[in-house]
Amino acid sequence: MDDDAAAAAGQLFGSGPNGVLVIDGRELLSSTARVVGATLGELHFKVWMALITLQVAHGMPEDGRATTTLGELSRVVWGGQRASSGKDTFALLEVLHSLRDAKFTVPGYDLVNQQPAAGVSDTNLLINLFVDDTILKRYGAEKARRLVQARKDELAPADLDAELERIGRVDRRALGKVLGARGRGTIAWRMHPDYTQRLRDSDLRRFDWTKAQQLRGVALALWMVFGSPRVPYRPVFGVSDDLEVVEVPLTLEHCNALGVRANADAARRRTFNEAGLRVCAADRSFRAFEAHGGRGRDSFLRIVRMRQHGSPLERPPHVPDEQLELAA
Repeated sequence: MDDDAAAAAGQLFGSGPNGVLVIDGRELLSSTARVVGATLGELHFKVWMALITLQVAHGMPEDGRATTTLGELSRVVWGGQRASSGKDTFALLEVLHSLRDAKFTVPGYDLVNQQPAAGVSDTNLLINLFVDDTILKRYGAEKARRLVQARKDELAPADLDAELERIGRVDRRALGKVLGARGRGTIAWRMHPDYTQRLRDSDLRRFDWTKAQQLRGVALALWMVFGSPRVPYRPVFGVSDDLEVVEVPLTLEHCNALGVRANADAARRRTFNEAGLRVCAADRSFRAFEAHGGRGRDSFLRIVRMRQHGSPLERPPHVPDEQLELAA
């Protein structure tokens, strides 16, 4: 995982005001993270992390080139237990095209000095995207059909039929078969040289897909941010378990930085508490994830987890394909 991108995901893929997250005087998330050229969401982030996973599995090639099948990409993003459909993989193709068009500003972080790294730059993630011609034709026809269907209230029935006839009626089952998880359609990409170098120079940490596949929305963002080594946890003394804790004031700016943008303080606390339950259920190393406050008290978020021994920021070795379960 690109830890800088993961920490900034709530701002890169969220909508609404951004904020800066500061804990114990350390700026963990910067408001300088941004994306232009596309409107991105949570699935974009998971596909981004999947591309990095596959890039590492390919041995981090210097030219940034890698290839896979749509079925493999689908299984990385959603897991092998989910029965992927043509609808799911159509969404993957939409996301890949958006990532190709997007330009990112991802600020770095200096773990030694515990502060944001000096300087940021705009970088494209992908500079090439190849999709098998058979897949691309069916994807294009389905996309055109959806655009026409979105205008059906504006068109007379005869005009709607004429538009669909012009596009060519798509056999939905055939589309699902081609785009589905078992399809053999090949995709290939090349990451931008600057981003490839960024990954090679960075201390990457493992992205636990078994947990990520269980989490969505705010819960996913909290799990990524507070699993980071940049968060200044402190030991919890006087308990039998080996625990550590951190507390975050729930200022409006901090809430915005974490992707929680409800107007009322009570609603924001409720969002954090509900998301925290999902994080603790998915990742047993987190013991408590609770928002407190109200009745004249300043709100704060308390996170308790098992103490992490050793740095999780290690360059992943070449991971065997069977461990990633990427085999067709």
